[in-house]
Amino acid sequence: MKKLFAILFVAVCASFAYIPGESGFVSLDYGHGIFGNPAGLSAFDSQGALLGYQYDDGISAFRAGVNLDRIGVGFDYRTDGDHIDESRWNLTYSFPMFGRLLFSGTRAMAFRSADFQGTEWVLDQGFIVRPTTFFSLGYMCENLLYLGPQSQERIHSFGATLRIGKRFSVSYDWEDFENHRLLLELGLYGFRFGLQMPLFGDDEWRLTVSTTIGGYNDFALTFFDDYLPKRGVWGYHSARNPDASRFARIVRVPLNTEVAEVAEGLPFIGPKKIGIAEVRNLFEHLLRDPAAGLVILDFSGYRGDVGVSSEIDRLVNLIKARGSKVVAYMDDIRPAVLLAASSVDRIVAEPSAHFAWRGLGGTSLYYKGFFEKIGVKVEFLRHGTYKSAVEPYVADSMSAEARENRETLYKDLWQALSSRIALRGGGNAYERVRQLDSLAKEPVVTASAAVKSKLVDTLLYIDQVPAYALKTFFDVDAPQARYVDWYPTDKKVFSESWRKRSRIALLNISGTIDAGMERDVSESLRRLPRNVEAIVLRISSPGGSAIASDKIWGALKAVRERGIPVVASIGSVGASGAYYIACAADKIVAEPHSIVGSIGIYGGKVDASGLLSNLGIRPEPVKSHAHADAETFARSWDDSEKAALQQYMDEFYDRFVGIVAGQTGIAKETVDSAYGGGRVFVGQKALGYGLVQGLGGIDLAIKEARLLAKIGEGRDIELFSLNTGDSRLLSQPSVRALAEYFGDIGQVRFWAIEPSLWNVEP
Repeated sequence: MKKLFAILFVAVCASFAYIPGESGFVSLDYGHGIFGNPAGLSAFDSQGALLGYQYDDGISAFRAGVNLDRIGVGFDYRTDGDHIDESRWNLTYSFPMFGRLLFSGTRAMAFRSADFQGTEWVLDQGFIVRPTTFFSLGYMCENLLYLGPQSQERIHSFGATLRIGKRFSVSYDWEDFENHRLLLELGLYGFRFGLQMPLFGDDEWRLTVSTTIGGYNDFALTFFDDYLPKRGVWGYHSARNPDASRFARIVRVPLNTEVAEVAEGLPFIGPKKIGIAEVRNLFEHLLRDPAAGLVILDFSGYRGDVGVSSEIDRLVNLIKARGSKVVAYMDDIRPAVLLAASSVDRIVAEPSAHFAWRGLGGTSLYYKGFFEKIGVKVEFLRHGTYKSAVEPYVADSMSAEARENRETLYKDLWQALSSRIALRGGGNAYERVRQLDSLAKEPVVTASAAVKSKLVDTLLYIDQVPAYALKTFFDVDAPQARYVDWYPTDKKVFSESWRKRSRIALLNISGTIDAGMERDVSESLRRLPRNVEAIVLRISSPGGSAIASDKIWGALKAVRERGIPVVASIGSVGASGAYYIACAADKIVAEPHSIVGSIGIYGGKVDASGLLSNLGIRPEPVKSHAHADAETFARSWDDSEKAALQQYMDEFYDRFVGIVAGQTGIAKETVDSAYGGGRVFVGQKALGYGLVQGLGGIDLAIKEARLLAKIGEGRDIELFSLNTGDSRLLSQPSVRALAEYFGDIGQVRFWAIEPSLWNVEP
């Protein structure tokens, strides 16, 4: 109970709002840059709108405007219903420089007044400098340039703001070398108070009170020196203010869908998959919101691979370290879901939930017999006895090497998963893993068995979880307790931080690697913004086209030669061509249970001459040289053509091995003999062998990128996506594989891929 009240108290005292109406102080961005210093537009760091009304001395003043990231439009109108009638339209452009150390803004304004005929055109220029996290300097020149019937006087303004702690600041303005004024601000109990004091010149006392409602709307009311409220301002920002919460709450995070490395969907229909970026962003909101003291992760219907589940697990640890309590709810108890929930405080399952704890397995289909029946011969060659992806098309059963490799991989993967999940049970870790391994030998499927094995804490329905959590953690009886839903989102966190930022690009390699992905990735790297200091290469792919993989490797190598470090983060799988691409990075990190390796290549074509004969179709080739039709599906290869193909694959394999050796520092001969030939490993073993250099996820990759780029701890990191990964319609492995194999059967293709690994879903 005391902890609940502590969370509530922190939420009330720490929350405050910015003052949207104090646009006159040039070292602040409270006018969104639409009004006041134009440099404030990019300094504000959120798209939004501003609306204000003031009535003083018989004069009504109305202001309205909208601001995007770098462009803002505003309208200002003043009238007294008699001789004063003025209107101003303005267009502002602003941009940040040097990691948001300096902001520049230019405003063009059209001014019309009853005092003269025609339109006066003026240009304003402003700058804001934030050399530290607590000090801001501002300069603005109004009417720098002007053109029209009424000459405007230039007005120079200088200002500075000093922040003292999190809730108090002092701002000073010197306007046109004449007027001096001071602004004292204090954030307290969900409000921000701003007291404007004239120091010298023609100005007056003002008191402004501002508050945030709903996280996106800020309201300010200003009292003038006659103690009357004469100005009201509404400010909107599209980024959510996490300090807007007034009371502690129970938050439910719906993860009851497929969570993938990148979001996928169709226009106007919505996403069929949510991306891990949206989930990470939501956890950032939870982490910064002091009222999110109790979080329910709803995994009902959750689908996510082990790489995504590991990312969720790490995010849970972050909000737990902040002091929040986390409960996981699930209706399907299986390893991937338990991995995502392995760090939560309690796991609750639906009473009729299905329990699947039977180890790992997968089934491969062999098509050779079917192809023989229809008169099709698949002609594949390979380099690597463990490169088993070709076997379903050229053999009747699994080779001994392939079975050995697969069995070892599954056992290692199961060991890594069960060891992580076993940490929740308490007691001796070795004994706990042994107990869970014994449990996997029994075909139990009931939720009660999961409770008995201590993989789940209790069985309840979702609406009962809030009361259960309050009673469990805070000894509070609240049977009517309810939760609020916070969905994964791409909305930014509203921040008034003045810390400098460094930009790190996130490049996704997700799904099958093909020519289309290569074009997208290469084009993204060519358009890489100049202020990017590092790249995190996020990989969740079994490989694909060998040629496309090589091209992406070359594009990344060119980026590194420009002095931009690259760190690869392998999610669920980074095998074959995907591992080839990872070797373009300065450093590779992987999950303990990532699938890594499969150094090898295979290639070939489909010989449909038997099928054509059965159908009564007779091909008649015409050619200038003997081998001109070698790639056609109407005939098989001769021995010399097979030898030429094998030579190509041998040379590519030798290049593959050399690239791995160059990245890892392992001798080329060792890479070939010990780790090559198509062998695959879990990340834990890959680390021991030197094929990767660290175990972790995206956050570890960001940390390594920060070190390589020499980005100091005093800087914030802005992680932005270079591409959205593979979001095309043919994105499912089975459909994509079918299209790859038979969409253009008259062409020889070369693959560096492990499609058989797609069937593994813990």
